[in-house]
Amino acid sequence: MPDYESLLERIRQSPKEHLGQRPISKISSYIMGYDFARQMWGLSAIHRRLSLDKYREWVDSKIHLCRQNLQSFCLLVCEDEKEAFDLFFEFQDLALEECKADLVIKEDIDAKNFNLSQATKSRTLVDFILDKEGIRKRPAMYFGNNHQLGGLWAMCSGFLWAEKDLGITDSSDAMNMELFQLWLDERYPIAKGQTWDKLFYFEALEGDKWALEQFYENFEMFLEGKNTDAPPRWVEIAIETIKKNQKEKEE
Repeated sequence: MPDYESLLERIRQSPKEHLGQRPISKISSYIMGYDFARQMWGLSAIHRRLSLDKYREWVDSKIHLCRQNLQSFCLLVCEDEKEAFDLFFEFQDLALEECKADLVIKEDIDAKNFNLSQATKSRTLVDFILDKEGIRKRPAMYFGNNHQLGGLWAMCSGFLWAEKDLGITDSSDAMNMELFQLWLDERYPIAKGQTWDKLFYFEALEGDKWALEQFYENFEMFLEGKNTDAPPRWVEIAIETIKKNQKEKEE
């Protein structure tokens, strides 16, 4: 199992595979999803060679009078996401170089002793996503005020990659997310092959709130077993209302 720093390096080498694109804003959500998966399988959070406190102390020494995190700072001073992505990893390299004395190498005992046949998953990713008292109700608590659907996609990606790293390749969550993507490819052929966050941002004209609503509507339709050509919910509601009004008139 990778530690935090090697996981970041893996993202750096294959950003599209892990983040869908190269957006620096997705990194923290990906790591969060990775840790969620470990916790739901009874493992501790991923180990950091450079502790979070030491890392923050180092960042504060480099970026004065800035209360935002390093990712936000990189976005502020760069022209675009790609440049910010590269700058973030330059800072990461520098932090590891200048803080060598503070690095703690630790074997992932939890992952080493993990036995799928004896492990119990406390909660599924699907249940976590659909929880009306959690992400669905308060997405900003998890992903901030912007690009919430992109954060949700990255969280799911991190979650599923953590399961892969534990040797879990056929979980119900992995199958559901894979089949959902195939369902969307058939439902929206114009966006075939694109990640679902990009699809719903396109559908919502980049509006975050509407994009999230579109995701949840389609995800629930998929889980209910609806055909890919099923009408949107608002159409179904309109038809039901018309039928109800017609029946009341006849009575």
